[in-house]
Amino acid sequence: MSETTTLQVLKATAKNSFINKFTLTPPIYWLIQILVVSFFSMYFFVILADYVGNPEVTVTYVVVGNAVQSVAITTLASVSQVPGTEKHTGTLGGLIQTPTPLFTIFLGMSTVGIFTGFCSMLVSLAYAAFIFNVSFAACNFLSVAIIMIFTCLSLTGLGLMVGSVGIHLRTSAIIANIVSYIGLLISGVNFPISYLPDWVQIISNCMPLTYAVEATRSAVNGASLADLWLQIVMMTVLGIIFAIIAWYSFRFFEKKSRISGTSDNF
Repeated sequence: MSETTTLQVLKATAKNSFINKFTLTPPIYWLIQILVVSFFSMYFFVILADYVGNPEVTVTYVVVGNAVQSVAITTLASVSQVPGTEKHTGTLGGLIQTPTPLFTIFLGMSTVGIFTGFCSMLVSLAYAAFIFNVSFAACNFLSVAIIMIFTCLSLTGLGLMVGSVGIHLRTSAIIANIVSYIGLLISGVNFPISYLPDWVQIISNCMPLTYAVEATRSAVNGASLADLWLQIVMMTVLGIIFAIIAWYSFRFFEKKSRISGTSDNF
């Protein structure tokens, strides 16, 4: 495929994904879901942190961490479910027959997930300021905005890698949930990763969410982009690595589904 054709496919699939999403799901229901999930996931861990009473894990620490975690859950879940949704609706077989690589098609379709993740973090930060009384007096809002963008993009690569399994299996939702909750536990969302065993910290350092949480906390305390270059570079590198793995995963599972005839099994 030429570069022009690839861009046309990305543009068309992105446009159609938004149309399909808000045709099937009225925007008000989509917004309510974001509002409810973001609030209760944050509120639960705020209560837990208050109960534990660890001076290192303050309400601000937990709230900011869970604001970033809301991006991870939303983006990862939305992106990873794209192939499974196509299988469920019976359109995956037709997509496999097109000359366009499935990775390109699903990358375009993932824009809804990226947009949803971005909105989820905006809602979570609003909750942080107006409900949980987190002070943003020193916050560098430009840094936070840039970090949000890189967080969504880096998690898209991970979501596509997980979602590629859905071409062959009935669904990739279970794997996506496992990855999401592992990230919740080991990425410093609710407690410092220094509390973790050394071998778990190695895994934590391979998760884009770890750097996103660290960078966002620093930005809320006033850090500039120049101070956060390492976290941004690590998110970018990991996102690219996961995207490359996803590219080959789609090719592998597409070939496997052709042989086994599982592209229409749900």
